[in-house]
Amino acid sequence: MRLPVQALIFLFASLALLSVTAEYVPSAGGDQLGNTESDHSHNAGTTRGTASPKEHHHSHHVVSHGDRRGHRKHHKHHTHHKHQRHHKHQGGTHSGPTPARSPDATNQGATAPTCGVQPKKDNGTTPAGDQKHCEPAGGMATQYWDCCKVAGAWPGHKSMNGTAYSCAKDGVTQLEDPQVTSGCQGGTAFACNNHQPFISATNPNLAYAVGARPSQLGVDSFMGACYSIQFKELPGKTLVFQAINTGRYPTDKQIDIQVPGGGVGELNTCPAQWGSPPDGWGRRYGGILMKAQCEQLPLELQPGCHWRYDWLAPLDHPDGINPTIASMCRVKCPTILTNLTGTARFDDTSFPDPPQ
Repeated sequence: MRLPVQALIFLFASLALLSVTAEYVPSAGGDQLGNTESDHSHNAGTTRGTASPKEHHHSHHVVSHGDRRGHRKHHKHHTHHKHQRHHKHQGGTHSGPTPARSPDATNQGATAPTCGVQPKKDNGTTPAGDQKHCEPAGGMATQYWDCCKVAGAWPGHKSMNGTAYSCAKDGVTQLEDPQVTSGCQGGTAFACNNHQPFISATNPNLAYAVGARPSQLGVDSFMGACYSIQFKELPGKTLVFQAINTGRYPTDKQIDIQVPGGGVGELNTCPAQWGSPPDGWGRRYGGILMKAQCEQLPLELQPGCHWRYDWLAPLDHPDGINPTIASMCRVKCPTILTNLTGTARFDDTSFPDPPQ
């Protein structure tokens, strides 16, 4: 049976309309899935932004005696340490040198970095170092003399071309064996007399010293290194300082200068080496109060004690001598220091010449 042409056209049109209608089926989950994904993203961001405050706490360390080391102020992870004075030397438990006096809250406060600031040339002192080798200013320079073998005199420091010298009880005879136990542990290795500070023979505004840096910085980052340092309170003067010791300090911007009469601190072997009073000369923490008291020290140590008052602080300071660091830049170690300490770093030649 043949259908009329009009009927065929009507049939095909109806089928086409049904096909188009069947293709449109709204998704019941499209918007919901999209919103769910957005919510997860938002929650993840919130979680990161509200991390536990414990992850951001800095630990502060009590200044101590004999051994020193350290982390840069700005670092990715902060480790947590107990407040302590004792530190591990290579080969035994020691504590780092103690400063002239415990820093107060003002000294410990945060200081805006002024890395690379070059002090003005004044009174014949030539600043040394350049911006990329300078460290944040604002720290302080404390002092100690505990008569102990320094941390750099123990073997195992990868950054140094040899161990620093330690000396026999006379403070003069240099010990060849770096394994000799420190006097602070009941052994026979002591501080060397010629490690006390001194003034340049050709420039009265230039001085040399050794001492300690904070262990927070990492021992291999500074052990054996030399620095050109200028102080806020001593315009025109420059100290060339070699780090051969380490310990815990309240701030990582501190240096501790090894100076006779600067205080013996936590560990004290000066009674064994020199027959000093039990707490050393003067206060155990802070040392002597005025230049006249330098006469209490052995003759061999009096030049360094006098330096503390003649060069570092020309006036008596009963409250302690802690000058503020205005500029601290890494320099090549001068032979006048390395001849005394017996060591330098492998990277030493990469840095500017020291001031003259």
